[in-house]
Formats: sequence, structure tokens, C-alpha cells
Amino acid sequence: MAEILRKKTQNQGLVVVWKMEESLEELFSMLQLSADDLEKVDSYRLDNRKKEFLTSRCLIKQVINEEPIIEYLDSGKPILKNKDYRISISHTKGYVAVAFSVGEYAGIDIEHPSERVARVYKRFVSEKEAEFIPENQKVEYYTLMWSLKESMYKMYDRKNSIFNVNFICHPFNLNKEGNISATFSFEDHKTMDFEYITSDDFFMVYHC
Repeated sequence: MAEILRKKTQNQGLVVVWKMEESLEELFSMLQLSADDLEKVDSYRLDNRKKEFLTSRCLIKQVINEEPIIEYLDSGKPILKNKDYRISISHTKGYVAVAFSVGEYAGIDIEHPSERVARVYKRFVSEKEAEFIPENQKVEYYTLMWSLKESMYKMYDRKNSIFNVNFICHPFNLNKEGNISATFSFEDHKTMDFEYITSDDFFMVYHC
């Protein structure tokens, strides 16, 4: 397994990204899975989905130095039971990313930039947000904003969230890496800074 990024965050959390290169057999050999985890792996029809699950477990094991015990809320949010971290997990074509937080929140999303998000941008970008997006960088901005709002959704874990209403992205200039200010807009309002990284293979936004 190739760890390609390990980065301390501004909030003293940790973000780790791995490039998936192992076979299923190699991944299984790195873990001692519980009966529940084995059942979960078997429930996935596609080998790639199995690899994503196993790779995330190997990554977490590497960080905490023991077999991770993870339970899931009904929403699918992972809860790490045997270490005092809040975690968030994401994956995209060939990569798995995990955020480890010592604070109240953990949210991460990693995406492969593509034209696909441009076709559905109205589902997650408000009219006001669309005003600051440069015409010649729409795919890049849309990808990063989708990743931002996926991270926000994972953090708050609120059912029936509307991405272009409840998650507000404030204007930013796109660089290789940087910060984005965003507001959770529900009954109350909470504004936070998110960090991001962009590359040819993936865009990633996180708060931890």
C-alpha cells in the first residue's frame, strides 16, 4: 500500500491518503477482521468496493497501531470505538482518504475531477455561489465545492440536508491548496474553515 500523503491539519488533526495497489488477498492478510466486518465485506458485490473498505481499515490500523473497531450509525457515519479520534472516510478512483480529529468534528471528501459534476451543479451550488465561479474554471470549482459540501454533510450528519441551501460556500480563489470558509445554515448558523488540496488525480476537502 502506498501512502502518498500524511498531513497535520490546522486544528491538530491528521489526514492520510493512500493509493490502492494491493490485491484483495494482500489486503485480507494485513487485517484480522471481526465476523461483522467479514460479513460487511461479503455484502459488497464489486471487488473494487471490497478493496475500498479493506484499504480504509488498513490505513486506520497503520495510524492507530492496532486493529480498528468501527461501528456505523444508521446514516453510515463511522465511529472509531477503540481510539479517541473522530474519523471520516472517503474514496475515489484508486485512492482512499481518512480524516482523524481530536476535536468535535471530522469530515473529508476526495473526488476525481470530471465533467460529471458540471452537469448537476444546480443540485449543490446556489445562484449566489455561482456568481463567484470563473467561467474558465467551472469544473474545478464545482468539483471542489461538491467535495466541500460532502465533507460538511458527513460532519453534521443531518437528514434531509439540502446542499445548495443548508451548506453555504463563501467566495474563494482556487489554488493548489488553501482554505475555504463555509457556513452550516440550519436553525442556527455556524461558520468554519475547511482545508483543501488539488492535484491532477483528485481534489480533497477536509476539516479535522
